[in-house]
Amino acid sequence: MGRFLGSYDGEEIDRPDLNKCPDCGCFFASDNCPLCGKPCPEEFRAGNRKPLKKKKKKGNSSSRTVTFIDWYHQWWVIILALLFFPIMGLILLFTSPHKRSIKIGVGIVAVVWGLISAVGVGNIINGINRLTYKPVDTSLSRDEYISACEAVTNEDFYRNSEEYKGKHLSLTLTVSEKIRDAEAEYTGNDYPVYYECVDASGATFTILIRDCIIDRSENFIPGDVITVYGEGDGEISVYDEFYEMHTAPCLNVAYVE
Repeated sequence: MGRFLGSYDGEEIDRPDLNKCPDCGCFFASDNCPLCGKPCPEEFRAGNRKPLKKKKKKGNSSSRTVTFIDWYHQWWVIILALLFFPIMGLILLFTSPHKRSIKIGVGIVAVVWGLISAVGVGNIINGINRLTYKPVDTSLSRDEYISACEAVTNEDFYRNSEEYKGKHLSLTLTVSEKIRDAEAEYTGNDYPVYYECVDASGATFTILIRDCIIDRSENFIPGDVITVYGEGDGEISVYDEFYEMHTAPCLNVAYVE
């Protein structure tokens, strides 16, 4: 008499040629279950039972397998390699058996981090600022710009430079010295030329104007009396070619007469 002892309903096993106990799930060829002694009902006899429905397997079959990863494909090795030997780290990363989506994500982070480390955060920020920074409004025509400027006295601008920051102004000044920003070549400054100016009356205070002139740059010489139209930039500090610092209220000049 053939039978499966210990085969139960929870397992996907069936013997259509044998009777089945409805209580303990044992398969047998006799009329009574050899385990519990219960007679086999007609509906559980061989040939009368309905075929066993196969249960759907949950998850991926690979999830029940163990994958052995070489030591050089362990995450700690890959991360250290990416930090100190980036090319080797990328090779180890993409030849490893880890999930593809995770490898791509880690690879992107590693490349971005490498660029930041090589170029420097400061240079990246300066580059972004350089692309977006406009010291003067270029959306207006010359006539519109000049009409929008409020004429103020030099002393008023000097005393209230922070209040005039970002406002369209016009000043009449006497040029006293040309200053080239010594840090311009390191910061990528597209507007490195400043002029230190004084009031035509001979007052002791000074004002800086920055050459951001839209139609063309200018090369003023000491003694030039000019009327400038621009936007207040508050008080700033500029280092000249001898690294002497000049601190004064500044006007970014768009047009000059």
